Amino acid sequence: MLDPQPFRPTPSPVARLVTAPRRHPRFGLLGHAPALDGLRGVAVVLVVLFHFVGRYTLHGGWAGVDVFFGLSGFLITALILDELRVHGRVSVARFYARRACRLLPALLFLLAVWTVLLLLFHDQHWLAATPSGDGTGRAVDVPKALTDLGVALVYLANWNVVDGGMEAPLSHLWSLAVEEQFYLIWPALLLGLLVLRRRWRLALVLGLIAVSAALPFLHWDGGAGRNRIYFGTDTRAVGLLAGAFAALVWHERHAVGRVARYGGQRAGAALVVLAFVTWQAGNTPGKFLVLPALLGLAVAQLVPYLADGHGRLSRALSVRWLVWLGQRSYGLYLWHYLWATWLHPVGLWPGMPLGLAGALVCTQVSWVLVEAPALRFGRRFRVATAPAPAHAPASPALQAA
Repeated sequence: MLDPQPFRPTPSPVARLVTAPRRHPRFGLLGHAPALDGLRGVAVVLVVLFHFVGRYTLHGGWAGVDVFFGLSGFLITALILDELRVHGRVSVARFYARRACRLLPALLFLLAVWTVLLLLFHDQHWLAATPSGDGTGRAVDVPKALTDLGVALVYLANWNVVDGGMEAPLSHLWSLAVEEQFYLIWPALLLGLLVLRRRWRLALVLGLIAVSAALPFLHWDGGAGRNRIYFGTDTRAVGLLAGAFAALVWHERHAVGRVARYGGQRAGAALVVLAFVTWQAGNTPGKFLVLPALLGLAVAQLVPYLADGHGRLSRALSVRWLVWLGQRSYGLYLWHYLWATWLHPVGLWPGMPLGLAGALVCTQVSWVLVEAPALRFGRRFRVATAPAPAHAPASPALQAA
């Protein structure tokens, strides 16, 4: 039986090749940061509203996905660096065990419920009246839809969408596929980069960001490559890599005060970009060519500022209801698209209030019955780094990473 205490790896010679622990053991380590949960809450609100009202207004609510990407890249990288700094090695097996405990149970629960509904109502058009459609929906081909479920379970839904779409109206799972494909590659790549000098590893990550940001121009083809750009892992990695770069810089910073001094300016610039994207950009060329990269870079400036907990913005994002939403953002992301689909034929009123209520109920049920128990089980795979304060339990957003 596994030891329920946090795992403490034996230091290895690689510890000499990376930044050594400083005199203050918590310096540069990622602890409990409610503002990061709050940022997740903002991101999921943008995405939810986009799928319910995006055809009327808030045409750029899709930007919430880019906020998720930037935040996820930062969290995953920062926690890997924490483990390496404290212990001198990283347990990759436990890393993936934590990811599985966080992501798979809620996804399996959703797909199980959806499969039952598919078998019962596959000939009902409301089951596939997706938010991007005209609201009439269609009957669903059961064998093809079940094949799509298998694709979603192995986190390849994004490429399924690129290749012509999913028979199962679950295309929102594309972003989970992008993140999981990144998580599959990034830990090993990061550990390889860390044997290099600081300037070289940062330069290489910047190079990867530049390549990912440039790829949309190669695939554009007069607009014919829109789906390839928007759903492709390589083209959307820019946000995840920008967050990872921010974590590398933040983790090695020389003075907390300098981050606090310039953080307000960075946060202000990030919010300006976010506001522009959210309110102005629909399906314009900029949505596919440049805005995800710009937003990823803006979020990369914002997240370290919030991780340090400095200023009014951190306090504003730490309000209880936003933190609550952020902690449950994964479940809400999974469920809201189904309700937006099912109630699309009803119209904005009463479809939206009913859909939001249904999505929140399913989210809470998933949290209580599936996600929270899975997180408790996943604690046995934790690696001891910087303990959270006694009065503030570790954020599920951090546990998730």
